[in-house]
Amino acid sequence: MDVADRAADGWEPTLAAALLGAERAPPAAPGSPGALVAESDPGAALLARLAAEGVHHLAGQDLAPDALVPVEPREALGPECPPAAATRLYGFLVGGHATRDRLAEWFDLAAAARMRPPAWLLQALMLQRDALPETARAVVGPELDWLARACGEAPAAAAAADWTEGTPSERGAALAAFRARDPDGARAALEPVFRKEKADLREALVRALAVGLSEADEPFLESCLDDRAGGVRQAAQGLLPRLTGSRYAGRMAERARAALGINGKRRLLGGETHGLSVTLPEESPDLARDGVEPGYWDRHGDGIRAGLLRNTLARAPLRAFADHPPRLWIELALRSEWAEPVFEGLFAAAERDGDPTWIRAFIDLLSDAYEGKLSGIRRTNDLLAKCARAVDLLPDAEWEATVAALIRARRIEVVLAMIGQGPEAFTEPFSAALLDWLAFVTRGSDALRKDLAKPWVIARLGERLWASEDAAASAAAILARLPEEDGARLRQQIAALAETLELRAAMRRDFQPETPT
Repeated sequence: MDVADRAADGWEPTLAAALLGAERAPPAAPGSPGALVAESDPGAALLARLAAEGVHHLAGQDLAPDALVPVEPREALGPECPPAAATRLYGFLVGGHATRDRLAEWFDLAAAARMRPPAWLLQALMLQRDALPETARAVVGPELDWLARACGEAPAAAAAADWTEGTPSERGAALAAFRARDPDGARAALEPVFRKEKADLREALVRALAVGLSEADEPFLESCLDDRAGGVRQAAQGLLPRLTGSRYAGRMAERARAALGINGKRRLLGGETHGLSVTLPEESPDLARDGVEPGYWDRHGDGIRAGLLRNTLARAPLRAFADHPPRLWIELALRSEWAEPVFEGLFAAAERDGDPTWIRAFIDLLSDAYEGKLSGIRRTNDLLAKCARAVDLLPDAEWEATVAALIRARRIEVVLAMIGQGPEAFTEPFSAALLDWLAFVTRGSDALRKDLAKPWVIARLGERLWASEDAAASAAAILARLPEEDGARLRQQIAALAETLELRAAMRRDFQPETPT
């Protein structure tokens, strides 16, 4: 570019105008790229002139082929979300850790609506890219990765692609993803290099084998029981009980049968009575190798051998108790001198295996015991808590059906124990029934309202109830009708419930298309 051409180059004066102010930009020279700009707004005109003059300037310096390599187009989920939803998201992004649940819910709603945040929010999203919930990747992941590449940064998910590189947690997550695709191939790739890794990494890699776990993993996991690192041994001890056909399961079944049995005696008038025979295990290296060791509280009060009994039963396959019906084992456990370790061990085994016959036996027997239908077993709050734990093992739909039946029967104390557990999210019909129940209880006696406030579960229901306009209105009505003389404890919980439901309902309104007036 010669002197005359440099004088005609409009880049320098346009750049100076950008530094001084759009209104002070000199008029573009006739014939220059900037003269083609027809924007009336001074700011928009200046930006357009910067782009045009910049291209012309770089081309004059023979930089165009290298300097103007286009960035690949970004992928966008769909149309931009409505302004109300965008404003809500901005508030969540700058609101701190208290809004993390709502932030995840916002992206769930955006993904369901196939909408994305507007471009003006991308800067705020980039600043929190590593802290965004996993649900955000489906909505803004491609755009944020596009921006990261344009700025010379690595995309967020690139680090975890190879299970042989990265931090222990990254490598464990990558191996779990590998297992999801090819369980046998992932284990085969792990075995030759496993012993060369550090202890914390070996532990993370063993825990990753929970994905796609099968009987084929048993030889490798069995070898991990002799690993020099305690964390690796514990990881293997946590997975092997799930392999009911393994050598480990066989050893634990044999130990369970040696520790626990049922004997029967015939009565003079016919029939038969049963009793539980218990032989407490003793500490041994073989038990410790399989993870059966007393815990801290066992050594400091509850009893070492009782702890060994509980842990032995908890790790045994349920087939070890197949010679008698589940209900008989559970009832005899409750009546036994060793009720606590035997009950907890059997419950842990049923929880691990998810056996529906055992789970139903626990629920039916504990319900009968709490209702006073079993002679010799005292009705206690501990029985009710155990029953709630058993019901919590049911699939979500069965849990709701069970608790809905209790709601219809006006079993207030039992319902209150149940709703502290259960699914993370309730269906719409169950949410409506639960809010009706809550309205009924709050209109009752002072004693009922005090019982309702004690366990502090009402406020947390706002995260689990179906979020709708009707649910938010019902919660607000319950709060409005709450007697003024009630203490702050219940009022505070119902206020938090109503506030959460209203916010979640408003988030759904944000994504509705605007209706022209």
